[in-house]
Amino acid sequence: MSLGLSDNRNRLRRRRQVFGFVARWGLVLAVGLGVGLWARNIGTEVANQEVRVLESRLFDITTESATLRSEIAGLTAALHAERDRVDERRARYEADVPNPQEMEILAAARQRIASGISNTRLNAVISLARDDVACESLGNTKRFIVNNEIQSGANGSVSFANGAITITASGEAARNADGQPVGWFDPAKPIVATFSHLGGETFQAEGLLPLHHAVAVGNREYRFSLVAGARAFVQVTGEVCPFP
Repeated sequence: MSLGLSDNRNRLRRRRQVFGFVARWGLVLAVGLGVGLWARNIGTEVANQEVRVLESRLFDITTESATLRSEIAGLTAALHAERDRVDERRARYEADVPNPQEMEILAAARQRIASGISNTRLNAVISLARDDVACESLGNTKRFIVNNEIQSGANGSVSFANGAITITASGEAARNADGQPVGWFDPAKPIVATFSHLGGETFQAEGLLPLHHAVAVGNREYRFSLVAGARAFVQVTGEVCPFP
């Protein structure tokens, strides 16, 4: 009888032990599962947070990139516009500023105006000028003495076209080794040439030799070239052309 009771107690004890063991491990598993689920939720939340941060940074970068592209486009357009303005100003400058050949014409026009020719007369002459005129020589080369502060008078003029145009000139006297003036002009210094027409008109040209000048009288234009000749002399050649 006591043996049966002992067996029952042993079986009951073993059941309690098995139940306790299962309960303990069930608790461990439950805790482990809970921790795992919590950790997974925490990891997911952290990952989502990082994704949100990255998305925000990507949005900021995209916005900044769009702003920079817009600014670059604006600067590029402004640069092109400035280049166009520079090209326009350069073209206007090149159109307005005379070249060396035009400067010579302008200087000659100013000289004529200074000698008393009106702008109206000068404009009319320029508008009628042509390059296909037939000119004729005024004959052989002539020479005359250039007057200066030491020498004047004798052989100091020449005439062309049967006396229609008379030419005289004055210049600065040359100097000897002691710096004293001598009786002939200095060809390295400017001279003043005077062209007198038989009708009373007088024209002047000033400059270094060789000196070229034209005198318009009526329907003719007399063109002269003055070059340095023998000491004290200037040589002159001329031609007459239809005018205008």
